[in-house]
Amino acid sequence: MITLFFGLIVAVTAVDLITKYTIDGILNPGIAWGWGARLPWLWLVVVIFSFILAAALIWWFLCSKKRTWLSTVGLGVFVGGILGNAIDRLITGGPVHDFINFVIFKNNIADIALTVGAALIVLALIGENVRETR
Repeated sequence: MITLFFGLIVAVTAVDLITKYTIDGILNPGIAWGWGARLPWLWLVVVIFSFILAAALIWWFLCSKKRTWLSTVGLGVFVGGILGNAIDRLITGGPVHDFINFVIFKNNIADIALTVGAALIVLALIGENVRETR
């Protein structure tokens, strides 16, 4: 499980960064949906928080005794998404590259990884709670 976890983190981060710098898109200066674009210091706070959160989630995973396939994949994909956007912000000095057009908003691989990872983590937690109540 540990190999899968770290493999997913590396794969998601790498695919995200490679696609951001090879596919044309826009630079999103804010956080989700462009929020905070007018706060020039916000990106630095987001990057610092992202690295702290990624480290905490990695520590939590490594200390967890109840690792399931679903929680491993969810956390690995989620942390990869965190790191992809954080590294992109460091490279650009704030904005992230968005290139996947969902009509009402633009996205990138890291954003999708965050959404999918969060959904998988919730499903894993619900499944764990169901098993404990039986």
